[in-house]
Amino acid sequence: MSHSLKKHALTLIIGALLGIALYLYSPQLMRTGSGEPPQNFIAVTETLATSGQPSPEQLQQLAVDGYRLVINLAPPDVYGSIADEGYLVAANGISYVNIPVDWHNPLPADFQLFSDILAANAGRRTLVHCQTNKRASLFTFLYRVIHDRVPPDTAIEKVHAVWVPEAHWQTFMESILAAHGIEYEFF
Repeated sequence: MSHSLKKHALTLIIGALLGIALYLYSPQLMRTGSGEPPQNFIAVTETLATSGQPSPEQLQQLAVDGYRLVINLAPPDVYGSIADEGYLVAANGISYVNIPVDWHNPLPADFQLFSDILAANAGRRTLVHCQTNKRASLFTFLYRVIHDRVPPDTAIEKVHAVWVPEAHWQTFMESILAAHGIEYEFF
């Protein structure tokens, strides 16, 4: 192999490795620092908030801000997740729970576990998050309507501040509400 061909191959390899590294770490590079709230942050009540994936700095800031529980509804292998999130949160004295809700197939058992954990921690300042605050806002909506008796039209405003649920999520919401004797049509 000629010297120029070797040099060209090495340049391509280095470029490919840099591209892969940028792809893998870009979610962390794009996240904001601890001085700003996470993406799509919604203060639902004084003790309950939802958001997209916080940065490591934002996770460490949660204890200072009075949070005592973090519930992550995204599977740990989704794009943008933080591998050591549970450790970062727990190292600051905050309880951490991951309920990996499948985006394409949310289950009633996922919501039941979420409800049980939230109810057992009533009064503790809690952040519910996922990748972009879609799962989190929706599960929190359901909890508020079913357990806190917030009118659906009021509770849905926090969801719509982030997104309009897709058809399979609307079906999921309606089935969970119906299972609790609540009829509500979203559109």
